[in-house]
Amino acid sequence: MAQNTAAVSPLLRQAKGRLGQLFYQVGESAEYAAIRFGRGVRESGRFAARLLGLLLRPIGASIVRALREAAEDLTAPVRRLRSGFAHIRQAMAAERQNGAGAMLAAAGRYLVSGVRAYGYLGKNLLYYLLPLGAGAVFVLTVFVTLNQNFALAVNCNGNLIGYVSQESVYEDAARMVEGQIIYTGSEEKWNLEPSFTITTASQQQMSDSQTLVNEILTNSGAEITQATGLYVDDQFYGATTDEEALQQAIDAIKAPYAEQYPDAEIQFVQNVQLRSGLYLNESIKPYSDLEALFTQPVEGQRTYVVQDGDTPWSIALSNNITVDELYALNPELDNGNYMVVGMQLVISQSVSFLQVQAVRTEVAQETIPYQTITTEDDELSYGKTKVTQEGVDGVQEVTYQVTYIDGQEASRVQVGDPVVISEPVDELISEGTFVSTEGMNRTPSSGGMIFPIGPGFTYQSRGFYGAYSHNGLDLCAAHGTPIYAAQSGTVVYASATAGGYGIHVEIDHGGGVHTLYGHCSALAVSYGQYVTQGQVIAYVGSTGNSTGNHCHFEVIVNGSRVNPAPYIGFYG
Repeated sequence: MAQNTAAVSPLLRQAKGRLGQLFYQVGESAEYAAIRFGRGVRESGRFAARLLGLLLRPIGASIVRALREAAEDLTAPVRRLRSGFAHIRQAMAAERQNGAGAMLAAAGRYLVSGVRAYGYLGKNLLYYLLPLGAGAVFVLTVFVTLNQNFALAVNCNGNLIGYVSQESVYEDAARMVEGQIIYTGSEEKWNLEPSFTITTASQQQMSDSQTLVNEILTNSGAEITQATGLYVDDQFYGATTDEEALQQAIDAIKAPYAEQYPDAEIQFVQNVQLRSGLYLNESIKPYSDLEALFTQPVEGQRTYVVQDGDTPWSIALSNNITVDELYALNPELDNGNYMVVGMQLVISQSVSFLQVQAVRTEVAQETIPYQTITTEDDELSYGKTKVTQEGVDGVQEVTYQVTYIDGQEASRVQVGDPVVISEPVDELISEGTFVSTEGMNRTPSSGGMIFPIGPGFTYQSRGFYGAYSHNGLDLCAAHGTPIYAAQSGTVVYASATAGGYGIHVEIDHGGGVHTLYGHCSALAVSYGQYVTQGQVIAYVGSTGNSTGNHCHFEVIVNGSRVNPAPYIGFYG
């Protein structure tokens, strides 16, 4: 020990000298740099150090002693072990001349005696090592635990569907699934109750929301299905898993009309939608059920049989359609010029489940009716006319937006202004005003009758359109203008009715021929009276179903209304 101390002392003295020199230089520089402030701080520090030393000296001494004892306990086994190995080598060297066995025996004896003498040092070391080992085990356990990836295992319907870090990941997935489900009525909402257990899982095993969505759908096949729903005017008719076939069936309905109207916009009258998504299984229908809807009508064709006294206007009104619609459905009516009792008319066509609408632009050449200009001619007999210039219709091109529904024209709307190709030429007519001294021209026509209206006649507002449409001539004149018997005969009616003809006269001329004079303002004859041709029988008015002053004149042959114009030689 003395040799070691002697060897170390010069080194320590040398180190102290160098450290002292270094501290001296630093201190001198610091004092020089802040001499005034430094002195105060130094003195304060010294005072604080002395005070702290007085306070901590008892504690420090105990700590120092404890540290020294701990160091002694920790190093003593090492020192003793080194010393023991040195003595074992000496004992073995002393027995070398006695052979290897003696050397080993001497070493063993010394080792046993050493263990007996200094075994307590191992116990002391163990007292220090056990807490350190326990601390190391604790640190290792914490380290391993913190590096474990804990997760929640999600189970649905008894099946593991994935691992998540927290329940909100599953809740996001459930909301995504719920957002894809299409509810069609009063069915109960789909609900999947999960269960969660804490476990460990690798990062590769963790599921995101979209992965969970796929797993939820896979494990929910008995409740919800990916399908396509058919909606017509927002009404749900069913869902099918065969979306392609459903789309093809719908396209097939429109295909014939696209071929018929190649330049038209083809679409359904109804709002038809195919919505893909998740449907509850109770909403799924066989595809054949949906396909059957396309071939069945929702309303059949309606017809009407013409009765005695019907007119196109009364038929249209009673069946809640317009006269134009009636004419469009029944071209044989010839716009009201032909209609007989017993004729069967179409009131509405059969309506299919899905009606196809075709909208196209059409350009039509139409006539521009010529105007008729009438001038009075006092050299021409009253009631006679003469055409002095023939009228010629003009021609114009009119553009329409035409809508067809299931192949039938439904509407025609003019687009823009017509383009005139040729202007019309007015028709000029001279109208006779010559009146005899008896007040009218009494010359019978080829039909044997005279014109029934005296001076004051202005024009014909409506002609004969057929026995069941308009069955006479409407001859306009001022209120009170005389009405004359077109031919001699017996008055068989001279009175008023509620509506209809109003005040009117009917004369029997014999041979099954009658004449009727309607809407009179007053009568000049009575029932049963015999009148002669040209005799005043009544006066022009607007009674009954009338909208202006005129005489409704009819010729009746054997009970049937016929066109009066040839009988009086008038074609106004």
